[in-house]
Amino acid sequence: MLRPLISRAILFLFIILVSGFLFCVSPVVSEVSVTTLIDTVGMTHDSSTITQGYGNPYVNGSSQLFRDSTMTNGGALTLSKAVSAGGKNYENGLVDTQKILSYDAATTGSHLTASEYTITTTARGSSDNSTPLCTLASGDSASSSSNRSFSASASLDVITANTLQLASRTRISPEDLQYSVSANTSSPAGNYSSPAIVATSFNYGSGTASDMNMASDRSKVSGLFDLFNRVYHGGTSATIQAQTGGSGMVNSRTIAEHTYDSRNTTGQTEWTGTAVYTSTLLTNGGNLEETRSITADKTTSSQRLISYNANGSTSMQTDERMVAVKQVRDGVNTSTDPSCVFGGSTATVNGTTASYQSVSASSQVMGVDSAEIESFGHMDIGSGNNGTAPVIVHYKADITSPVEFDASILQKMTDPNNDGKYEDLNGNGKLDMQDLVLLFRNFDWLSKGNISSRFDYNNNGRVDFADLTLAFRDIQK
Repeated sequence: MLRPLISRAILFLFIILVSGFLFCVSPVVSEVSVTTLIDTVGMTHDSSTITQGYGNPYVNGSSQLFRDSTMTNGGALTLSKAVSAGGKNYENGLVDTQKILSYDAATTGSHLTASEYTITTTARGSSDNSTPLCTLASGDSASSSSNRSFSASASLDVITANTLQLASRTRISPEDLQYSVSANTSSPAGNYSSPAIVATSFNYGSGTASDMNMASDRSKVSGLFDLFNRVYHGGTSATIQAQTGGSGMVNSRTIAEHTYDSRNTTGQTEWTGTAVYTSTLLTNGGNLEETRSITADKTTSSQRLISYNANGSTSMQTDERMVAVKQVRDGVNTSTDPSCVFGGSTATVNGTTASYQSVSASSQVMGVDSAEIESFGHMDIGSGNNGTAPVIVHYKADITSPVEFDASILQKMTDPNNDGKYEDLNGNGKLDMQDLVLLFRNFDWLSKGNISSRFDYNNNGRVDFADLTLAFRDIQK
């Protein structure tokens, strides 16, 4: 039996292994380490759960959780996993895991499902009382900067993979989470493999009574991907790095949000506001190469590179947005009456004019069959000590769509006879020879984009040269 942990610490370890395995438990002081090795053909189930913590995680304490599971109904699986937890100082307890996995169903028709989930939560109070901290409250009960809450989590799900190469690493401790995963779902040369689904998520929140920073990332791919990398770090700030390369469906969304700063001095309150950044990417197939990176603390930065080429009738859409709002509420005697952040420069609180600033930037690419995108964003709400620092936003996006596509068509085209089809591409209100020329020059994109049905003039379910012929005949009429 392992030596009991100190009274304010919890450590729980549960291992299930089916098929051939080797594991060892090595207690050192109050530490536990487990090594798992599996190399087998057949049905397999391996899972681990680790929890540890101290104090009350809702008042003045911390808790960490890691769990994972791997299941197969056949095929060849090789798994190497090392898990360690504990430490001499439980206020700085660490959970550290490393995993390398290889799976191939070959011709058995089998598949693999796998999952990982990790979370760490911490509350830092100025005292050991039993009252839960409310980090977003105002007033003396929560005004101390030593009252702090922290939470970070990351997860991975792999569904119905016929082939998979995966490596992951998890390190969690109070007020810090590091998670990375690299996966390859493409089949070996010459072997058939059905598309696998790989999904990851990341959530981060850290704040005091006067400041709250949050970030999140969601990624889901379905297909054969040579490259799927995610690196998440939540500590003093949040960092998200992602790389995706391969063929298949992609749905990803990243959000970075900073709420406000609140300061009470000599009976007056200052409210300093909000910075939001979002990016989304959607494809229904095609070949994608994407790299993106964001550091989401009080100064938000983002870099993104996208290269996309359609496969048949597939397309891509993506958007990126930045918003920065700043307020200054001098002369307000109560924190219960903040003015609306979108109130404009003339907004008042208790008869006192409230300063206000707002900046917005965005880019959108919709329904293209090929594109090259390079973007960079920088945002600083500039709260400063007195709330008078300027709002700073830098955003640049270079977007290259196919040279044969005239993007102005999307803004000009109309439907003169209200039949649901776009006949007037140059926007002059009638069908003429110039419309036919624009249709011919941009035919490849218009026939594959997500609005292609609006150019199917003969209603045969596709856009083809018969539609060009019909348009030409209508012009002659």
